[in-house]
Amino acid sequence: MTEFTTLLQQGNAWFFIPSAILLGALHGLEPGHSKTMMAAFIIAIKGTIKQAVMLGLAATISHTAVVWLIAFGGMVISKRFTAQSAEPWLQLISAVIII
Repeated sequence: MTEFTTLLQQGNAWFFIPSAILLGALHGLEPGHSKTMMAAFIIAIKGTIKQAVMLGLAATISHTAVVWLIAFGGMVISKRFTAQSAEPWLQLISAVIII
């Protein structure tokens, strides 16, 4: 099996973009993304469709930003430390961000 970096160097990164979008959409449907709480909020304030869409976009953007921050932090740390020494710290930082 070809390594991921080799595929990227050969110009095959485009193949991974639809896969990432599909997996991201499926991930958003999983439990734990406050969909019920957001729906209850929109119903409670008798919100409009526009407000519901804006709330969904805000949740999506903030969730994605946190994922990018964690990934960027992992890239920075991986240049300075080995995976074995950085993993416990990355888990701790991820847990703190989530809580």
